[in-house]
Amino acid sequence: MKKILLLATILLTATAGMAQKLIDLAQSPDADNYLITSKPAAIKASNSLKAPEHEGITLQPGQYLIGNSQSDEYYNYGSCPYMGDVLVGSIIYKDSYEKLKNVRAIGIRFCIPQTVTIKGVTLFNSDIESQYVQRPKTPCAKGWNYIPFDEPQTIDPEGCLIAYTYVQTASNYGICNWPDMASGGFYVYAYNSDRGQYTWLNASNQAGAVCIQLVVEAELPDYEVNATDVESTPAAVGTEGRAIVYLQSNSQKEVADIDYDITIDSKTYSTHRKFSEPVPAGIDQKFGLEVAVPIPEKAAAYKTTFQVTKAGGEAVTSAPITFTQDAFTRMAPRHTVVEEFTGTTCGNCPRGYAGMEYLKEAYDGRAYVIAVHNYAQADPMYCARYNNPGWAGAPTCCVDRQLTTDPYFGSGYGIGATVDEYLAVAPRVDLSVSASFTDEKQTKVKATTNLEFLGAAKNYTVAYVLTADSLRGTTSAWRQDNYYASKTTAEAGASNMMPLFALFCKGGEWGQSKVLLTYNDVALTSSWSTSGSNQATKLTSTIAAGKTLTHSYTLTLPTSSTLMNAVKKNLLFVTVLVLDGDGHVANAARCHVEEPEGISEVTTDNGLQTTDNGRQATYDLTGRKLNSPAHGLFIQNGRKVLK
Repeated sequence: MKKILLLATILLTATAGMAQKLIDLAQSPDADNYLITSKPAAIKASNSLKAPEHEGITLQPGQYLIGNSQSDEYYNYGSCPYMGDVLVGSIIYKDSYEKLKNVRAIGIRFCIPQTVTIKGVTLFNSDIESQYVQRPKTPCAKGWNYIPFDEPQTIDPEGCLIAYTYVQTASNYGICNWPDMASGGFYVYAYNSDRGQYTWLNASNQAGAVCIQLVVEAELPDYEVNATDVESTPAAVGTEGRAIVYLQSNSQKEVADIDYDITIDSKTYSTHRKFSEPVPAGIDQKFGLEVAVPIPEKAAAYKTTFQVTKAGGEAVTSAPITFTQDAFTRMAPRHTVVEEFTGTTCGNCPRGYAGMEYLKEAYDGRAYVIAVHNYAQADPMYCARYNNPGWAGAPTCCVDRQLTTDPYFGSGYGIGATVDEYLAVAPRVDLSVSASFTDEKQTKVKATTNLEFLGAAKNYTVAYVLTADSLRGTTSAWRQDNYYASKTTAEAGASNMMPLFALFCKGGEWGQSKVLLTYNDVALTSSWSTSGSNQATKLTSTIAAGKTLTHSYTLTLPTSSTLMNAVKKNLLFVTVLVLDGDGHVANAARCHVEEPEGISEVTTDNGLQTTDNGRQATYDLTGRKLNSPAHGLFIQNGRKVLK
């Protein structure tokens, strides 16, 4: 971890080391992972669409708030782990006020979670040079505080940075945060050891946006509403798609309704929308609107525009915003792949074990786990034939080969919440896979994939992974190192939603420094070589919408007797990953490896059996794990069962 020291005493005036521009600041180095100690805060009840009544300030006519949020709510609070003066701030981008007339800054409003010493507030210009400093006339209190300027200030037309300075002690908290990655972000002035100088560091990824606002006077038009961004999702041809349009109002009057045009495939559709709650009058009032998008009859990627034409019944001049609307031949189910970097000699990996078992149970075949024991060669499940999707240390996992994150905590709200984000992405390809042994000794598995591309695709590849369930050895090498045996569940951060983690903690069933486990979803081999190159046949470079393909690959089982003695041949599965041109998982499928002779053993279900971990192990014939099978033919505890 890079060592980052905070400046012991931060002057409110500019220094040579602060010479950065806003355009650089947004891409500044991330702050130390321990910069902010976040704690949950009580959330105040409010309706953001009602006329704002703000704490600590009474806005006069013609006065407005500009910042990451108009809300008085804050969701987290924190501290800096370095003592002394702490300077924290947020960017105000020029598009928040560039269209306003006679705009002047008259003060800065900020929120603190408890009473701390506030040295003052600072308005910086776009070069992040101090433009104006205002010290408080009276001590600041817990909650929202407003420090008005002695003299109104003209704002730099290229943008500005607003900040406050508080004194950090060993035990106080001086920073409140909104949870979202708002555009203005959260910046701390600190020493960067890589650059050898004091600089602004970006804490936005860790803590969202600092609760700070600029108070301005300005002249506003009656109505000004513009679209700033669009999130569109693919839809089937001939249907009605949905898109989320993000809008910004800089209006003197509250906005109760708008009219807008959507143009797609050279046809324009006009719509009038009345809001259940009006958007408040003011500067930079942001809101989102779900809109219907008529989808043409032909599969294609359509250039689409959205434009506001009226607000409050009055014609407005607003710039159109352009986005791409994908029309697919049909929609298909999404499957997400979570590849975990793990190992028996990794003492933190029980956390990943718990997270991956949770996904296996809770997501019922929608999320495919692949546990890659690549941490140490002493691991009996060590898999040399694999491609690193972006792991750094163990335990980590990579979701759809896009996001590297913690296999238990995910991106902060649990691994399930992280997976949900990727499951919501509509796939461009649908697929199914089947697999069976090709030889009597059952050393080779041939997998065949049927693919249908719902939208045009380019440079797609297919990769295969052979996994095993219910692996359990007897030697010491199979025992999992466990650093959580000496920690309570609270110290470990174990969640009630994923209770398996608690078993590894102090007093738990598996609360020993080494524990013998039954391992699932273990990667045995793949179509990747030991160098990480994919040995499966490449697809054609460009694939048209509606194109169907058949693809196959033969996997050879490992030869290690230590590993293969633990492998149950009737609990092998093949996962196929379809990778787009960026190397991300476009969609995936999984199947059980069948015996070439067909069903070799069928029994009548006279009672559910369990695995060594005490849980049901029941699959359908495609390899999808089932929670509570009703009737039919299943794979249960390694046997085919007729219920």
